Amino acid sequence: MTSSFNPLIGRSIEEMRADLATQRAAAAPVVETALPGMGLVPRFEHVRTALLDHERLSTKDNFLLAGDSEPTPLLITQSDGARHTMLRDLLRPAFNRAAMKDAGPWIRELVDELLDHLPPGGPADVVGDIGVPLTAAVITRLIGVPGADAGRLVELTQALAEMVPANLFVTPEWAELEAYFRARSEERRLLSDKPQDVLTMLVDASVDGVPMSDREVAFHAFQLFAAGVESTSFTLGWTVHHLLVERERWDALRADRSLLALAREEGLRHCTAIRWVARTAEAEVRLGSACVRPAERLLVSLESANLDEDVFGPDADRFDLHRESARKHVAFGYGVHLCLGAELSRLEIDAALDRLLDRMPGLHLVEPAAWDDLRNPLFSGPRSARVSW
Repeated sequence: MTSSFNPLIGRSIEEMRADLATQRAAAAPVVETALPGMGLVPRFEHVRTALLDHERLSTKDNFLLAGDSEPTPLLITQSDGARHTMLRDLLRPAFNRAAMKDAGPWIRELVDELLDHLPPGGPADVVGDIGVPLTAAVITRLIGVPGADAGRLVELTQALAEMVPANLFVTPEWAELEAYFRARSEERRLLSDKPQDVLTMLVDASVDGVPMSDREVAFHAFQLFAAGVESTSFTLGWTVHHLLVERERWDALRADRSLLALAREEGLRHCTAIRWVARTAEAEVRLGSACVRPAERLLVSLESANLDEDVFGPDADRFDLHRESARKHVAFGYGVHLCLGAELSRLEIDAALDRLLDRMPGLHLVEPAAWDDLRNPLFSGPRSARVSW
């Protein structure tokens, strides 16, 4: 008998997390869902095991759940083996330690510019007025497209996020995004002196000896843009909200800035902005007592793993500014597919929190409706988080 549990139906965060707690309590490595041929991996131990088994659990069709009318390019999040390694090596220089060190000062300047333009005393939305414009400005600069275009790109990307798990690549929104990034690719190819950014890396790249097409460049650029904006802005809004909902957390962070890293990691764990990743079995796989057969698919629940009481304690569902185990979280994945932008996300969150603490020490939530739940099957977090100071 098929389970009635469907993790791809949008619901409140409280409802989703109550359902995930029920699945963890069942203690099964893989739980049945209402989705034919797809199980869910809810516990931290088995989530890490699944993420590490990159040879038998493939990333093909990762995030694609409704089928496509035509084949799409194999992106880094949908590639395995040598192809994944080549794509990762291609993009790594844009996100390595040296690049992040160089980015730190201008990211902090961007935060200050955004705060300068907020109305005195507020109100403001941490997600819409700070998080999204900050992350969009950062990723457009790293990719190498005009910052003036960020607003429209965000609108289109957010519209697509609302459609998950539908087929995104047959929509007018996707057609506009693909046309935009194709045009930027074509323009870049014509330059004799190309700037050193991600777009140049992509247009000059060859994978398996074959140059990337403008369509492939467009898909990769879009993926980097979407990943660079959505998850970090939701995590920032979530973290600020939970630091303020119990005021002593914010005051403790103001008094001891060494807690900033713990606050960031607890925000990443407790939010887990990307709820799951999908894997397809290429061969028979055992996860604990469960046998996953070839062609069966798994939703590997990063969100549920990060709330696992066996790892993060009986109060794992609570935001704890002092939780040392928060550093174990899998919000960025684990293993060879660990998110390339993990350190960029940390840098942006640190910069935003640091400047808010310095410039708006009296920050507080705007009541009522300080929190607007996202209710998205892929993303967890607040649509908005309203504050004043």
